[in-house]
Amino acid sequence: MKKIDGAFAMVVCALCWSLAGVFMKYVHVNSFAVAGFRSMFAFVTIMAYARHFPRVVLFKDASNAKDDNSETEITSKPAKKIDGSKKIDGRGTLYLWLGALSYAATMVMFCAANKLTYSANAVLLQYTFPIWIIAFGPLILHEKNTKIDYLAIAGVCIGMFLFFAENIFATPDTKFADTKVAGNIIAFISGITFAVSTIFQRKQSLYNPEANTSFDSFMLAQLITAIAGLPFIFTTPDGIPDAQSLVFLVLLGCLQMGAANITYSIGIKKVNALSASLITMIEPLMNPIWVLIFVHEIPGVMCICGGLLIIASVIFREVFIKKLA
Repeated sequence: MKKIDGAFAMVVCALCWSLAGVFMKYVHVNSFAVAGFRSMFAFVTIMAYARHFPRVVLFKDASNAKDDNSETEITSKPAKKIDGSKKIDGRGTLYLWLGALSYAATMVMFCAANKLTYSANAVLLQYTFPIWIIAFGPLILHEKNTKIDYLAIAGVCIGMFLFFAENIFATPDTKFADTKVAGNIIAFISGITFAVSTIFQRKQSLYNPEANTSFDSFMLAQLITAIAGLPFIFTTPDGIPDAQSLVFLVLLGCLQMGAANITYSIGIKKVNALSASLITMIEPLMNPIWVLIFVHEIPGVMCICGGLLIIASVIFREVFIKKLA
């Protein structure tokens, strides 16, 4: 695991995430039930890789309690002693749960947004999350932004606008006339929670690099989402999957989400939060490529130009940063 490049791990994560659209075409189940099934299989996959159940509380040796931004001992808040030699790691447990809850909220809200507004709107608004990382990352992670970061973000924002231009300027139908505003708001909030998840996944890796608590965060997030989504199997007429749907639900859970979370957990230890957010922009870009391969729909010129601009911005930033390192 240590030999895997962080950026490469993030690319693999994004490629796995991008399979959702293709796989879901073969699933005939309510979208909330899909989220529940997918998270259930993802939880099992991540747990099998991590080889342990998710930790809900973290502990640390009293003599080795370190602040996440310095080498000084934490002495400001006494922790509860366990077995005479262990303490509850309050700070680490907080980061664990903030990462888990924000990622679970992102998954649930994205499903809700897709039910209330156009899919393009949901994706576009969720993928504003690098902007929030630019805004709050330096305050929480103490990872400074550079001029190259701002140029890359500008390129990505313009690219995303071009990428979805055909949807933005298309003549709207009345399908989501009554729910579009609510769906857009939920999708926008999901972008914030996605940023919070990224920030606190990174925070965990900085605070305790050897603990691998990202796996625990993802397992807890998948467990929460499964509990929230699985009841829709019984409350909607299209909740119970047929054989084909079940096969692709397993693929969604094990590959599209489970493998993605595993590679993300590996990558986030080696790249900063902004790099993670920009590299995973590959996810929405790959959707039309999978559609082209499997459905033979050719994307428009604006979509291609936007995608190329996003990729160029991300590659330019990564190459420039590595030259400065």
